[in-house]
Amino acid sequence: MKLTPLNIVLACVLVWAITEMGNETKPLFSWVWLLVLSVLLIFVDILFRVWIKDGQRLWTMQIGFVLIVGIISVLIKLQF
Repeated sequence: MKLTPLNIVLACVLVWAITEMGNETKPLFSWVWLLVLSVLLIFVDILFRVWIKDGQRLWTMQIGFVLIVGIISVLIKLQF
């Protein structure tokens, strides 16, 4: 398995979520949503790899995807 930005994001989210589960405070999301997020990130990573064969373009597109999703998530969070 090649290292891509979505794989790095998935690893960071999993490490962060597992460390947060040990706290006494309420976690941001449950194990079910963590599993859904993991499967979604893996699926999107596979789709990007199938559609884009060039490694440099793959990295650029995935970084752009992560930034756009992050910005949209922050904007949604600010609205609600």
